[in-house]
Amino acid sequence: MKVAFLLPSLRNLGPIIVVKDIVDGLLKNKNITVTVFYFDDIKEDVLSFGVNCIKIDFFKKQDFSDFDIIHSHGLRPDIYTFFNKTCKLTVSTQHNIVFEEYIINNSYMKSKLIEGIWTFSLLNKSKIVAIGETARKYYEKFYFCRTRVINIPNGRTLVSKGGVPEEDLRLIQNFKKNYICIGTCTRVIKLKGHKQIIQSLVELKEFCFVLIGDGDYLKELQKLANQLNVQDRCLFLGYRKNATAYLELFDIFSQTSYSESISIALLEAASAKKAIICSDIPVNRDVFSNEEVAFFALDNIESLVYSIRRLVSNKKVYESKVFQKYQQEYTSEKMSERYYKLYMSLINEV
Repeated sequence: MKVAFLLPSLRNLGPIIVVKDIVDGLLKNKNITVTVFYFDDIKEDVLSFGVNCIKIDFFKKQDFSDFDIIHSHGLRPDIYTFFNKTCKLTVSTQHNIVFEEYIINNSYMKSKLIEGIWTFSLLNKSKIVAIGETARKYYEKFYFCRTRVINIPNGRTLVSKGGVPEEDLRLIQNFKKNYICIGTCTRVIKLKGHKQIIQSLVELKEFCFVLIGDGDYLKELQKLANQLNVQDRCLFLGYRKNATAYLELFDIFSQTSYSESISIALLEAASAKKAIICSDIPVNRDVFSNEEVAFFALDNIESLVYSIRRLVSNKKVYESKVFQKYQQEYTSEKMSERYYKLYMSLINEV
């Protein structure tokens, strides 16, 4: 079986990490060969796939007739495989709930337009993979997608490359001498909801916040921390290539997003056996229960403060239960096995 993946780029971001984990799992099967195609060249933070990776032009036709499966990830790849008639069997994984993601930073009309274009590009897909039951129900509401949507949850196996630099380690350990450490490793965008943790620090005077990541919302968070006079308990370290190495330094992990698919950062925290504070959105409840993570109501700081205190009071119990659920359902091996079965079922139908 020959499988081609089509990506926007090879940048080290959540959806591309998911693809790499799928590829690594598929290559354990001797009857599979994989090629990765992508549009954009980037100079920094490139994921290495260990297979042939080929840059192509979005505006030029690529012959995919030699491949049994073409698996697209992202808006441009989905559009490209819609117009490319050399694709035999096409699969698209939807890493988001389109409207919910875009409405955070865009107008209603623009968000609806993007949603319409994206879902239209799914018309020719043999299967549409939604990540979680909430996402499956969202895509099934589009009549032309309804019979072709399936749910395959993300999976992630934690791999830390390199330790924490001495300077970062010193800074975090100094914080931890006086405070309980809330930490997270994600892109710093409005959608991720980091401001809620900063707001909670006004009440949670025995806590500090460590953020590993960079993005266009970082200056807003720094400004907010200064306005609330909690800047001395916030540590913004910026982007770190080995971000997962920092997980062991956090007392609890925060996942505060307004919208998600199944968050890679959330699964990495679970695999590291972290106690997790989690925004109460349907997608997160697809993954874990009240017994496994502590949920809080979005933009309700009183709820967040209460849930963090409850999480810390029962830290060992939460750590054990979330890790157990992770091992049962959300390893990268389980994810790639589910995709392998999907590919085989499509080929056998032809």
